[in-house]
Formats: sequence, C-alpha cells, structure tokens
Amino acid sequence: MPKKGKKDVIWNIFQESRAIVLTTHVHPDGDGIASELALFYVLSSLGKRVYIINQDKTPDMYSWLPDADKILALEEKGPPDLSAIDLAVLMDCSSRDRIGGVYDIIKNSNRIISIDHHEGSECFRDNCYVDTSVSSIGELLFNVIPDIKRYMDNNLATYLYVSIMTDTGSFAYSNTTKKVFQIASKLIGYGIAPDYIFRMVYNNRSMKHFRLLGKALELLKADPTGKIVHVLLSLSVYQEIGAVKEDNEGILEVIRGLKNIDLVIMLRQLDKDRIKGSLRSTNFVDCHHLSKMFGGGGHFKASGFTVNGDVDRVGNDIVRKICEEVNRLGWI
Repeated sequence: MPKKGKKDVIWNIFQESRAIVLTTHVHPDGDGIASELALFYVLSSLGKRVYIINQDKTPDMYSWLPDADKILALEEKGPPDLSAIDLAVLMDCSSRDRIGGVYDIIKNSNRIISIDHHEGSECFRDNCYVDTSVSSIGELLFNVIPDIKRYMDNNLATYLYVSIMTDTGSFAYSNTTKKVFQIASKLIGYGIAPDYIFRMVYNNRSMKHFRLLGKALELLKADPTGKIVHVLLSLSVYQEIGAVKEDNEGILEVIRGLKNIDLVIMLRQLDKDRIKGSLRSTNFVDCHHLSKMFGGGGHFKASGFTVNGDVDRVGNDIVRKICEEVNRLGWI
C-alpha cells in the first residue's frame, strides 16, 4: 500500500500533546469537516484541549453534525490567540497552501503534522501519515486510532460514516472497497441512521442550488469528441441567482452522469482575482495529473486547482490546455 509515515508515531504525537489545533482545506467538504470532528471527539475524550479552525465556514449541509458549532471559521471571526499550541494537524490537505490563512496562525506551533490520503501529498514540517489506498480520512482514522471501539458511540460513528460516505460518492466511486463496506457496517451497528444522514447531506439543498444547477447545465459545452464537457461560471452568474459557494455542491456529480463522458471540467470565479477549477473523470483520465499542471492535485478521478485570473477571459484557454494534454497522452 502506498503510505508515508507510521501511524503509531502519529498516535504517540497526539498522546504527547496537550493543546491541539485541527484544520482542513479551504472550501471544506464532508470528509474534511467530519474527520476533524471525529478526531476532535477522540482527543477531547483523552483530556486534550482541542480547537478546530478552518479558513472557510462549515457548509450548511454539515452544520447539523454534533459539535459543528465548535468549528471556528476565519472568514467569519478572525484569528484567535493560539500562542500556547503544542500541535497543529493538517487534515485532508495535500499541500500547505490548501489551508489558507490558518497557516499564519499555526506556523509557530511546536509541531505541525499532516494526515492525508491524496496522491502527491506533501509531508509537512515535523511528521505525516499519508495512505493513498484509503477512501477518506474517516477510513484512515478508523485504522490509525488504536482500539477505536473504546471511543465509539453514535456521535463518533456518525462523523466517520459521513466522512466515508461523502468521499466515496455514497459508496458509488471506485474507492469503495470491501474494507469500506466492512467499516460502514460496523458504524451502523452503533445506531446511526444511514437514511437520515443521506437526507441531511444530499436532500437538503436550497432553491438557489437548483437554479445554479440549471444555469450550469444551460452553459455546458462539449469538445469535438463529445467526451469532454466544461462549464464556466462567472461571478455574474452567482450574483444573478444569489448563490453562494456551497450551492456548487453536487453539480459536478450530476454532469458526470452524462452518457459517454470521460472528463468534466468546471471553472468558477471565486472572487474578482481567482478561479477555482474542479475536474471529474469516469474512466482513464488522470485528474490529479491535469490539476498539477495548474498547481493543484487530488485523486485520479477527482481533483482541483486554483489559479489567478478572470474566468471570462482565460477560462477557455485553461480548458484548451487540459484538452490538449488529454489528447497528447491518448486518454481519449
């Protein structure tokens, strides 16, 4: 299995630390949020002083999770005083710049480590544990925490289940292994309700989400082969609808359902200076490789990147470069 670091070393670092900060990537997803809460829950039960601090606020679709209100978002409240922190843990992050302004807060911590499952993940300053064979950080924590049954209850089972469910596309992606189903089965044994969790995450969308989805489908374009589709979403689209960034959740998955599609490219304007690129593939296209061209990364079938620019001016050039690379490598 492709791994970096040793899980027992990471666990010993947790044991030795008293004040700990957990953080995940900008625009946090279900894996990042739920795995932070899972580790927060376990470490707090051991008497540690634990904080969760992210650059961006928790999306509403995860705000129902127990203790989600304890997550601090810099975009809402600004930086706290963390001068006495023993340990900072970067979760579900392949590189330091993925945590945004949180790094300025934690950079003077006695130790900084990372826990990740992405291809090409950096090993941060002091230590790391990276396992690219697992589906999610939730699955990784299930393997890393010794005698996890000691801490397990409905809350912890919920966190781990949400982490795994969201990063496997509700157990539909190719990272859904026999081990994933075995873990999910054990978690259900602690009284969680999969139908309720699914409904709270996926069937709890705003009207603006569906209007944004409709606009994205209206703007969708295909390359000459019909196997690569792309959509460019400018700030004016969001302003017209009144949509926010979390309304993007799920749009790529709808588009990926198109017949005979090999690659989906979505470029959306984050603010007046930055573009967020998201890639999804269905067969042999390596999204991680394509995102690395623009300083990003991720997984084989799902990845992302952020670049400077205006999507109306440079979006088509980005799409062209991606298509040229796909054709050069003979993936389509």
